[in-house]
Amino acid sequence: MKKIPFYKSAFIMLAIASANAQTTPANFKKVQELGGIEEYLYQPNGMSVLLLQDNASPVATVQIVYRVGSKHEVLGNTGSTHLLEHLMFKGTPTFNRKNGNAIFDVLQNTGAEMNATTWYDRTNYYETLPSDKIELAMQIEADRMRNSLLTKEDKDAEMTVVRNEFERGENNPNSVLDKEIWASAYIAHPYHHSTIGWKSDIEKAPIEVLRNFYNTYYWPDNATLTIIGDFRKENVFGLIEKYFGKITKAPHAMPQPYTEEPQQYGARKIVVSKPGELGVVNKSYKIPGALHEDLPALNIL
Repeated sequence: MKKIPFYKSAFIMLAIASANAQTTPANFKKVQELGGIEEYLYQPNGMSVLLLQDNASPVATVQIVYRVGSKHEVLGNTGSTHLLEHLMFKGTPTFNRKNGNAIFDVLQNTGAEMNATTWYDRTNYYETLPSDKIELAMQIEADRMRNSLLTKEDKDAEMTVVRNEFERGENNPNSVLDKEIWASAYIAHPYHHSTIGWKSDIEKAPIEVLRNFYNTYYWPDNATLTIIGDFRKENVFGLIEKYFGKITKAPHAMPQPYTEEPQQYGARKIVVSKPGELGVVNKSYKIPGALHEDLPALNIL
């Protein structure tokens, strides 16, 4: 075995270290790594990025999670997050039905599976699609982050869809009881309001209220971009620069709920009586938040 002189081996090690240092572009700060998931901060606009590379099959999922949910709503705009979830599929100046390239149609034509969900603390939009179409997914997500059309016509049409969804819940005994339990368990905190909102707000909230809510919370520094599957990191970094690099941080602080739930002094009982033959009994307990050290034990229990 040929021995490499010290100065040459030192040069090789420096070259390797230099190459490794160059794998993460300057605008991306690596935060941590756990279980193969790498977390980065895109420093120009504060967007969080999670990457999990798995090249076993040519498929990837691209997802944006916004840290906004129904807990950020107040009386008069309950259900805004959920209604916006629907409206953000309606298009942007680049992707819309009039141009013949509506978001849903464009993604569906690539074979993508897509959806979005709303909850108390977050909203997410995702596409699972062939990995050679990752750029398209990122272009769409970056575009609708700040350029969603949010027209009155789309709102009026989609309101009836959301209202039907609300009424389906009203015809489900479990759903009705669950909503009443949350409203009784939380009398002051915004968890009091169900994610779908109250019917009168769904029907009457002006489009200006929805636009204001969108312009308050839908910014990169309030979002996490997650990419899982078949990709190359250097390509992903480049695509983030290309599409999300154009978007600035929010120009304002994002309001957060500050109402604290008052102490509960005893058990609360709810009885809901509606026509029907199915009886439902539900017993619920308040538990700590998702980051509490006792939560894993509670999940197992």
